[in-house]
Amino acid sequence: MRTSGFFAAALFYWLSSSGCWALEDVPIETLAVEAEFPLLASYTDTTEFGFGSFWATHGGNLLRVDAANNSITEISLDGGTARQRGIAVGEGAVWVPDVGKGVIFKADPATNTVVAAFSAQMLSSQGTIGVGEGAVWVVTAENLEKTLTRLNAGNGAVAARISLPSSSAGVTVAYGSVWVTGTANGELYQIDPKTNAIVSTTKLNQSPKMLTSGANSIWVVNLGDGTVQRIDAHNPRVQATIDTGAASNTGEIAFGGGYVWLSIPRSIAALQIDPATNAITRRYKSKASYGLIRYGSGSLWVWTKAIQRLAPAN
Repeated sequence: MRTSGFFAAALFYWLSSSGCWALEDVPIETLAVEAEFPLLASYTDTTEFGFGSFWATHGGNLLRVDAANNSITEISLDGGTARQRGIAVGEGAVWVPDVGKGVIFKADPATNTVVAAFSAQMLSSQGTIGVGEGAVWVVTAENLEKTLTRLNAGNGAVAARISLPSSSAGVTVAYGSVWVTGTANGELYQIDPKTNAIVSTTKLNQSPKMLTSGANSIWVVNLGDGTVQRIDAHNPRVQATIDTGAASNTGEIAFGGGYVWLSIPRSIAALQIDPATNAITRRYKSKASYGLIRYGSGSLWVWTKAIQRLAPAN
């Protein structure tokens, strides 16, 4: 019995680490549409969910869809361009990093107005910023994107500039730390906001960029080989490597409803990963996908031929 138990445990570990589970591959049209907003996306648009709303950059402006009544509000970004990194929410505001203008717009969700624009020189538009611990964290242009700049969330003052070992892209704040993907070196950096120092480095696969947090973990998309890797947020090490079968140079990852969600342009509208098994449970296909996805208020939000609010399957 011990031997069979050992092999069963070993098989479970191998399957969960590699993502080799049978999965259901279905069209995105099988999900019920709860609301639809007929807006054409571009591959530079970004999305986020927070303050009870779905947020999206579009045509140099910020759109807000209130999940309570599906009303849509357009917020003007003065001088905003089409080159923007991922929207972030936190510290009582919605943040739009505009690479073309070299600023991070701060929008007040209570008034639907832009209340500040903090200077931040950025190079590449792919990536995200982090918000938390009283600050906005952004990879800036210095030393070819090997600098993480900490801005005071209240007044935009530079509080610290942190040297990174690699050109980097994605930033998130979770579990008391700041996490940064080192794209060139294939690494994940954990930064202590109390000391502004790197306290751990985790080796990842090729070209990690986008990341999210959930289930006591950091989840990273490696665009070089199309894998998603799960890192223990409390003892940083790779817990699982999940092959999505869809490498791309861009895409989004999100956590919500107890699942990890991934979207890849022109291929996967929504890929669902169960943290309980580290397995892909469903893959929703759509050649109209722009690689934009979020989860909030019990719904899945994707951008294909339009912004769609969908009822996820149980």
